[in-house]
Amino acid sequence: MKMVLVIADEARVDDFRGYCMDLGCGGYTMIPVLQGAGRTGIHAGDRVHPGGLVALFTILPDEKAGAVFDEVTRRRDAAGDQVSRLFLLPVDRQA
Repeated sequence: MKMVLVIADEARVDDFRGYCMDLGCGGYTMIPVLQGAGRTGIHAGDRVHPGGLVALFTILPDEKAGAVFDEVTRRRDAAGDQVSRLFLLPVDRQA
């Protein structure tokens, strides 16, 4: 099993949720209002630092996860999104 994790620009989260459904992920979990700072600046979702972040992830079988990751990455790049980041992570255990 693998996790496709998206740290999404809040303005684009609906797109990423749609991608999950389009690609047959079967479901996703979303954690709203992440705060942080990094290469693209400060993200606090407030008036001083607009541009909040949202975490969205789905767990998929190994054979499907890579293809979903690649397609979501392709769609992000085609949209010109320079803020959202994607990660493909192993899931070692489920309880």
